Amino acid sequence: MTPPNMPYVYAYRLPNGQVAYASYPPATPPAPYRQANSKTHFVTGVVAGAAIAYLLTNPQVQQGVATTAKKAWGTVRGEVEELKERLADLQAELDYYRQQENDAS
Repeated sequence: MTPPNMPYVYAYRLPNGQVAYASYPPATPPAPYRQANSKTHFVTGVVAGAAIAYLLTNPQVQQGVATTAKKAWGTVRGEVEELKERLADLQAELDYYRQQENDAS
């Protein structure tokens, strides 16, 4: 017995020693993109575009974004400086312990 011509075929052995085949039917292909909710996609795009345009042209939103960006940049700069200080402290500790090791030798 040969397996059927299907995309997903699995062979298994029956208790009497014969080989049987199980297959899953192929999935139905999805509808083309243009046919699936084209008007819904268009309306969603128009609404999203209008909302983004409004937010980008609103002076209060622009000021809020600028203020948030300044705060975030200040925080990043402060964290980088803190990291530099920690690395300098770590380097000083390593130098100290290396000096102690060299003095003991």
